[in-house]
Amino acid sequence: MTPGVRRQRRGTGDWIQLMLAEARGVPPGYWVMSGLVVIGITLMRVATAGSAAMGADVVQALALILMTYVLYRAAVPVRPVVRIGPPLIRFGAAWIAAILFTLVPLAIARALLPAGARLADLWLWAFVATTIANLVLLPLAPWIAALAIGDRQIGPGGGWRLLRRQFGSFAGAYLAVVSPCFAVHLMLTMLLDDPASTLSGTALIAVVFVDSAASLAQLVLSVALGTAAWRLREGKPAR
Repeated sequence: MTPGVRRQRRGTGDWIQLMLAEARGVPPGYWVMSGLVVIGITLMRVATAGSAAMGADVVQALALILMTYVLYRAAVPVRPVVRIGPPLIRFGAAWIAAILFTLVPLAIARALLPAGARLADLWLWAFVATTIANLVLLPLAPWIAALAIGDRQIGPGGGWRLLRRQFGSFAGAYLAVVSPCFAVHLMLTMLLDDPASTLSGTALIAVVFVDSAASLAQLVLSVALGTAAWRLREGKPAR
């Protein structure tokens, strides 16, 4: 990477354009595959709602890890796209650690709410808490992408060094594009998981598919934003 490329400053609009370019670069087949996986996960969650189905949770987590890993590698692209080995293990461990980190402020937010709080209040507190946690983790985006890609030259601190002069605009792109998808996904997930929910028939099917679409958009756009940030180290533009 040349010094000129390293010092290049990007605004929020620039990051959004790069993110969308990366997303468009993902082959259509991987969009279809990801969509089917997300719909399957949503249906599994609906079917096991209210039960202590730990096995189902493990299956869903493993499916998300593998799907996200494949999307990173397909976006670059890296061959083979599906490679079961050390890169997947390292990426999966980092992914699980990030999820566990986001659960801490989420648990605190729920503990602060009174018993019997409205679903809208639960959603708002959960959304704010999780968004704050995601912003704290956002400097790791290039490193997470590097783990999936198999690039061992970036450590956890490497992501911050790549983004430190433009983190505000990078976070702005996340808040403007990815965060709204997460907001919709979180609300519909909480609605589907609510024991008092009376959704059935056509309404239930509609919510499942809209929730799946929001979840897929959040996932693919997060991958695209992380890949765009990872490209800073190689001095190459996004697609």
